[in-house]
Amino acid sequence: MTLRIDNLHVHYGLSHVIQGITLEAKPGEVVGIFGRNGVGKTTLMKTVAGWVQPSDGAIALDGQPFVGLTPDQICRHGVGFVPEDRRIFPGLTVEENLKLGLMQRNQRSRAGDRDAVARIYERFPRLAERRLQTGTTLSGGEQQMLAMARVMIGEPRLVLIDEPTEGLAPMIVAEIFAIIREMKANGIIVVLVEQNIAGALAVSDRFYAIERGHVVLTGDAGVQQAHDDLMRAISV
Repeated sequence: MTLRIDNLHVHYGLSHVIQGITLEAKPGEVVGIFGRNGVGKTTLMKTVAGWVQPSDGAIALDGQPFVGLTPDQICRHGVGFVPEDRRIFPGLTVEENLKLGLMQRNQRSRAGDRDAVARIYERFPRLAERRLQTGTTLSGGEQQMLAMARVMIGEPRLVLIDEPTEGLAPMIVAEIFAIIREMKANGIIVVLVEQNIAGALAVSDRFYAIERGHVVLTGDAGVQQAHDDLMRAISV
Protein backbone atom coordinates (compact mmCIF):
# COMPACT_ATOMS: atom_id res chain seq x y z
CA MET A 1 0.00 0.00 0.00
CA THR A 2 1.51 3.28 -1.13
CA LEU A 3 0.30 6.83 -1.56
CA ARG A 4 1.28 8.03 -5.03
CA ILE A 5 0.87 11.56 -6.31
CA ASP A 6 1.87 12.03 -9.94
CA ASN A 7 2.29 15.34 -11.78
CA LEU A 8 -0.39 17.07 -9.70
CA HIS A 9 -1.65 20.50 -10.76
CA VAL A 10 -4.15 22.64 -8.86
CA HIS A 11 -5.60 26.02 -9.82
CA TYR A 12 -7.55 28.56 -7.81
CA GLY A 13 -9.08 30.48 -10.67
CA LEU A 14 -6.14 31.80 -12.69
CA SER A 15 -3.67 31.08 -9.88
CA HIS A 16 -1.60 27.96 -10.56
CA VAL A 17 -0.96 26.88 -6.96
CA ILE A 18 0.36 23.32 -7.42
CA GLN A 19 2.56 22.92 -10.49
CA GLY A 20 3.39 19.31 -11.22
CA ILE A 21 4.11 17.81 -7.79
CA THR A 22 5.06 14.13 -7.71
CA LEU A 23 5.67 12.23 -4.47
CA GLU A 24 5.06 8.94 -2.72
CA ALA A 25 4.76 7.64 0.83
CA LYS A 26 4.76 4.07 2.10
CA PRO A 27 3.23 2.30 5.12
CA GLY A 28 4.96 3.10 8.38
CA GLU A 29 6.59 6.14 6.84
CA VAL A 30 6.34 9.77 7.90
CA VAL A 31 6.90 12.16 5.02
CA GLY A 32 7.48 15.81 5.89
CA ILE A 33 6.34 18.60 3.58
CA PHE A 34 8.23 21.85 4.10
CA GLY A 35 8.24 25.31 2.61
CA ARG A 36 7.45 28.91 3.33
CA ASN A 37 3.89 30.16 3.79
CA GLY A 38 1.83 30.31 0.62
CA VAL A 39 3.83 27.82 -1.46
CA GLY A 40 1.00 25.26 -1.74
CA LYS A 41 1.52 22.89 1.20
CA THR A 42 -2.02 23.16 2.61
CA THR A 43 -3.51 23.06 -0.89
CA LEU A 44 -1.64 19.80 -1.49
CA MET A 45 -3.12 18.28 1.69
CA LYS A 46 -6.63 19.47 0.89
CA THR A 47 -6.36 18.05 -2.62
CA VAL A 48 -5.35 14.60 -1.38
CA ALA A 49 -8.26 14.72 1.10
CA GLY A 50 -10.70 15.68 -1.67
CA TRP A 51 -11.47 19.15 -0.35
CA VAL A 52 -9.96 20.65 -3.52
CA GLN A 53 -10.14 19.07 -6.97
CA PRO A 54 -6.98 19.08 -9.09
CA SER A 55 -6.88 20.43 -12.62
CA ASP A 56 -4.52 17.65 -13.73
CA GLY A 57 -2.52 14.73 -12.38
CA ALA A 58 -3.24 11.59 -10.37
CA ILE A 59 -3.58 10.63 -6.70
CA ALA A 60 -3.91 7.01 -5.62
CA LEU A 61 -3.70 4.97 -2.43
CA ASP A 62 -2.96 1.27 -2.93
CA GLY A 63 -3.88 1.72 -6.58
CA GLN A 64 -7.26 3.30 -5.79
CA PRO A 65 -7.52 6.60 -7.70
CA PHE A 66 -8.87 9.52 -5.67
CA VAL A 67 -9.30 12.24 -8.26
CA GLY A 68 -13.01 12.96 -8.66
CA LEU A 69 -14.01 11.34 -5.36
CA THR A 70 -15.75 13.32 -2.63
CA PRO A 71 -14.06 13.90 0.75
CA ASP A 72 -16.48 11.40 2.30
CA GLN A 73 -15.56 8.72 -0.24
CA ILE A 74 -11.85 9.33 0.27
CA CYS A 75 -12.32 9.16 4.03
CA ARG A 76 -13.98 5.76 3.67
CA HIS A 77 -10.97 4.53 1.74
CA GLY A 78 -8.94 4.99 4.92
CA VAL A 79 -7.75 8.59 4.71
CA GLY A 80 -7.81 10.81 7.78
CA PHE A 81 -7.19 14.56 7.63
CA VAL A 82 -6.23 16.77 10.58
CA PRO A 83 -6.55 20.28 9.12
CA GLU A 84 -4.73 23.32 10.43
CA ASP A 85 -7.94 24.80 11.91
CA ARG A 86 -8.83 21.42 13.54
CA ARG A 87 -12.52 21.65 12.53
CA ILE A 88 -13.92 20.88 15.96
CA PHE A 89 -17.69 20.86 15.50
CA PRO A 90 -19.35 23.63 17.54
CA GLY A 91 -22.17 22.61 19.81
CA LEU A 92 -20.98 19.00 20.01
CA THR A 93 -19.33 17.42 23.03
CA VAL A 94 -15.91 15.82 22.96
CA GLU A 95 -17.52 12.39 22.72
CA GLU A 96 -19.88 13.46 19.94
CA ASN A 97 -16.92 14.85 17.98
CA LEU A 98 -15.09 11.57 18.48
CA LYS A 99 -18.04 9.49 17.36
CA LEU A 100 -18.12 11.37 14.07
CA GLY A 101 -14.72 9.82 13.42
CA LEU A 102 -16.29 6.37 13.68
CA MET A 103 -18.03 7.05 10.38
CA GLN A 104 -14.68 6.39 8.65
CA ARG A 105 -14.88 2.74 9.64
CA ASN A 106 -16.28 0.37 7.01
CA GLN A 107 -17.09 -2.45 9.42
CA ARG A 108 -19.10 -1.14 12.36
CA SER A 109 -21.06 -2.56 15.28
CA ARG A 110 -22.21 -1.08 18.57
CA ALA A 111 -19.73 -3.21 20.49
CA GLY A 112 -16.93 -2.30 18.10
CA ASP A 113 -17.73 1.41 18.37
CA ARG A 114 -17.74 1.22 22.18
CA ASP A 115 -14.39 -0.54 22.15
CA ALA A 116 -12.93 2.04 19.77
CA VAL A 117 -14.07 4.92 21.99
CA ALA A 118 -12.70 3.16 25.08
CA ARG A 119 -9.29 2.70 23.42
CA ILE A 120 -9.16 6.37 22.50
CA TYR A 121 -10.02 7.42 26.04
CA GLU A 122 -7.31 5.13 27.36
CA ARG A 123 -4.80 6.80 25.05
CA PHE A 124 -6.15 10.31 25.71
CA PRO A 125 -7.24 10.40 29.38
CA ARG A 126 -7.70 14.18 29.28
CA LEU A 127 -10.38 13.74 26.62
CA ALA A 128 -12.06 11.10 28.78
CA GLU A 129 -12.21 13.60 31.63
CA ARG A 130 -13.85 16.13 29.32
CA ARG A 131 -16.02 13.80 27.26
CA LEU A 132 -19.25 15.70 28.08
CA GLN A 133 -17.68 19.12 27.59
CA THR A 134 -18.33 21.05 24.36
CA GLY A 135 -15.34 20.51 22.09
CA THR A 136 -14.86 24.17 21.21
CA THR A 137 -14.46 25.09 24.89
CA LEU A 138 -11.29 23.00 25.21
CA SER A 139 -7.87 24.63 25.27
CA GLY A 140 -5.96 24.86 21.99
CA GLY A 141 -3.81 21.87 22.89
CA GLU A 142 -6.81 19.79 23.94
CA GLN A 143 -8.60 20.67 20.70
CA GLN A 144 -5.59 19.49 18.74
CA MET A 145 -5.63 16.22 20.69
CA LEU A 146 -9.32 15.85 19.92
CA ALA A 147 -8.71 16.44 16.21
CA MET A 148 -5.96 13.79 16.20
CA ALA A 149 -8.05 11.35 18.23
CA ARG A 150 -11.07 11.82 15.96
CA VAL A 151 -8.95 10.68 13.01
CA MET A 152 -7.29 7.82 14.90
CA ILE A 153 -10.60 6.34 16.03
CA GLY A 154 -11.42 5.59 12.40
CA GLU A 155 -8.32 3.38 12.03
CA PRO A 156 -7.03 5.13 8.89
CA ARG A 157 -4.35 3.83 6.54
CA LEU A 158 -3.19 7.34 5.61
CA VAL A 159 -3.20 10.42 7.85
CA LEU A 160 -2.64 13.95 6.55
CA ILE A 161 -1.63 16.39 9.30
CA ASP A 162 -1.41 20.13 8.64
CA GLU A 163 0.53 22.34 11.09
CA PRO A 164 -0.43 20.44 14.27
CA THR A 165 1.91 22.21 16.71
CA GLU A 166 1.41 25.86 15.77
CA GLY A 167 0.97 28.06 18.84
CA LEU A 168 1.01 25.18 21.34
CA ALA A 169 3.00 24.71 24.54
CA PRO A 170 6.18 22.58 24.35
CA MET A 171 4.61 19.78 26.43
CA ILE A 172 1.71 19.49 23.98
CA VAL A 173 4.08 19.69 21.00
CA ALA A 174 6.06 16.76 22.40
CA GLU A 175 2.84 14.77 22.84
CA ILE A 176 1.77 15.43 19.26
CA PHE A 177 5.09 14.18 17.90
CA ALA A 178 4.75 11.13 20.16
CA ILE A 179 1.34 10.40 18.61
CA ILE A 180 2.86 10.67 15.13
CA ARG A 181 5.53 8.15 16.12
CA GLU A 182 2.78 5.79 17.30
CA MET A 183 1.02 6.11 13.95
CA LYS A 184 4.28 5.28 12.21
CA ALA A 185 4.85 2.26 14.48
CA ASN A 186 1.34 1.04 13.61
CA GLY A 187 2.13 1.06 9.89
CA ILE A 188 0.12 4.15 9.04
CA ILE A 189 1.30 6.45 6.24
CA VAL A 190 1.69 9.97 7.64
CA VAL A 191 2.10 13.09 5.52
CA LEU A 192 3.06 15.99 7.77
CA VAL A 193 3.12 19.73 7.05
CA GLU A 194 4.91 21.47 9.90
CA GLN A 195 6.78 24.73 10.56
CA ASN A 196 8.67 23.19 13.50
CA ILE A 197 11.29 21.81 11.16
CA ALA A 198 13.56 20.25 13.78
CA GLY A 199 10.70 18.45 15.48
CA ALA A 200 9.18 17.30 12.21
CA LEU A 201 12.48 16.00 10.84
CA ALA A 202 13.00 14.04 14.05
CA VAL A 203 9.84 12.00 13.36
CA SER A 204 10.08 11.93 9.55
CA ASP A 205 11.73 9.39 7.28
CA ARG A 206 11.88 11.53 4.17
CA PHE A 207 10.94 15.05 3.19
CA TYR A 208 9.91 17.19 0.25
CA ALA A 209 10.57 20.93 0.06
CA ILE A 210 8.08 22.98 -1.96
CA GLU A 211 8.60 26.38 -3.52
CA ARG A 212 5.98 28.11 -5.71
CA GLY A 213 4.05 24.90 -6.22
CA HIS A 214 7.09 22.82 -7.22
CA VAL A 215 9.10 20.20 -5.38
CA VAL A 216 12.58 21.75 -5.26
CA LEU A 217 14.27 19.23 -2.96
CA THR A 218 13.78 15.76 -1.56
CA GLY A 219 15.90 14.12 1.09
CA ASP A 220 16.45 11.59 3.84
CA ALA A 221 15.34 13.12 7.16
CA GLY A 222 18.06 11.19 8.99
CA VAL A 223 20.95 12.79 7.10
CA GLN A 224 22.47 16.02 8.42
CA GLN A 225 23.50 17.21 4.96
CA ALA A 226 19.89 16.85 3.84
CA HIS A 227 18.83 19.03 6.80
CA ASP A 228 21.30 21.70 5.73
CA ASP A 229 20.13 21.52 2.12
CA LEU A 230 16.52 21.85 3.30
CA MET A 231 17.19 24.97 5.34
CA ARG A 232 18.89 26.60 2.36
CA ALA A 233 16.07 25.59 0.01
CA ILE A 234 13.26 27.07 2.09
CA SER A 235 15.07 30.21 3.25
CA VAL A 236 15.89 31.58 -0.20
